[in-house]
Amino acid sequence: MRMRTISFYRWWQATQSYRRPALFAMLLLGFASGLPLALSFQTLSLWLFEDGLDLGDVVMFSLAGLPYTLKFVWAPFIDRLSFPVLGRALGQRRGWLLASQISVMGAIVIVGIFASAEHPLFTAMLVISLTFASATQDIVVDAYRIDRLSDEEQALGAAMVIYGYRVGMLVSGGLGLILADLVSWTAVYVVMAGFMLVGILTTLMSKEPDQAAKNVVDQSELVLRKSYAARHGVRWAGILAWLHVAVWQPLEDIILRKGWWAILLTVVLYRIGNSLESVTSNLFLVEHIGFSKTQVGLVVKGFGLVSLLTGVGVGAILLKNTSMFNTLLICGVLQILSIFLFIVQAWAGPDMSVLAMTITGENFATGMSSVAFVAFTSIICNKAFSASQFALLSSLGAVPRTVLSSKAGVLVEMMGWIDFFAFAMVAAVPGVLLLFVLRKYNMGIPVPLGTNGKDAKDSKNGGDAIKCLS
Repeated sequence: MRMRTISFYRWWQATQSYRRPALFAMLLLGFASGLPLALSFQTLSLWLFEDGLDLGDVVMFSLAGLPYTLKFVWAPFIDRLSFPVLGRALGQRRGWLLASQISVMGAIVIVGIFASAEHPLFTAMLVISLTFASATQDIVVDAYRIDRLSDEEQALGAAMVIYGYRVGMLVSGGLGLILADLVSWTAVYVVMAGFMLVGILTTLMSKEPDQAAKNVVDQSELVLRKSYAARHGVRWAGILAWLHVAVWQPLEDIILRKGWWAILLTVVLYRIGNSLESVTSNLFLVEHIGFSKTQVGLVVKGFGLVSLLTGVGVGAILLKNTSMFNTLLICGVLQILSIFLFIVQAWAGPDMSVLAMTITGENFATGMSSVAFVAFTSIICNKAFSASQFALLSSLGAVPRTVLSSKAGVLVEMMGWIDFFAFAMVAAVPGVLLLFVLRKYNMGIPVPLGTNGKDAKDSKNGGDAIKCLS
């Protein structure tokens, strides 16, 4: 009885952690990150289609999302440079946050005023400017979350960002469409730009993260500058030292860790089964099983959304109460079982109760694995290079989804639906098995800069995680 009371108390404590001001700030920053997404794609596509743009040209606007995939390219600049004026006034992270949020706000207004089906190329350029500003905001929000929160809080922080992100998408994608029936599209975009004030006010009221880890990197850059000056002359020393620290050291920090190959393979493979299933699920349910788009839409928007958000919360609380290894293992197994539900659906046919079970199970597992995966990639980032490393790792994690989205249809034609989902289950197994390899290397957690490894357990920048993640 005493053990059950203690266990319940620990879970209750975990739920109360969501009330911390720093975590609430992550919810609001997540909202600001999710807001521009629909305004760049779904909502914009409907507007341009109504304005007379051909459907094929509308779909081509999805290429404007390229900055989200390539954001690791300019993430090092955000790690190593302060934004002029704002960086001095607010600090490096908050300076970039405010600059990116103001840029997103302005870009939304500009797209709302000047976007037109009559000038698709010019409109595409405007949308790319919006997605670039939005991707930059995502980089800084992730870096701020990693730097601001302790390792034990990363799961809760990731959950809050995901919650906020989903609400932001609902506001711009749902409320935006409702407003479009009442006012002009330009007015809709101006109103949506106003919602960015939520993120701006949050940034102004939040604290700047501790910069101790980055101070060590600054000292490293000074040493490298002297070394390069002796070999290549003073003229190039500053540039070479900066590039070494900004571009090479974040990569070097990962590949010099024991088991670095397992870290990268886990990032790529952990959610590969989910990626295979998710890119084909709607096609399977509508074209193969025979559900109507309305039936699928109602279940996905109803059961799916609730179970997804529930899974996010449960995943975060689970990670708060157990180790990273156990959480990733549980979530990995649940992902595999959720794919099996689609095989059950294939056997059951167009049964609405089975559809509700399938969508609920799949979204619950996706929510749990999403928050666990984000927490994992956050904790393995060194706080000295958080923007660069998280942008790189998140881009690596998106590789299966990007590549498989174009190949999944071919696999279905070759195998048939049941064999395809069985293949997706098997494809998910290596990512789960790699967790046992990672456990030997402390789950890939970096030794904090400025320590010699012996005192890493006591270091503020990462040692606390040793106790709860092994």
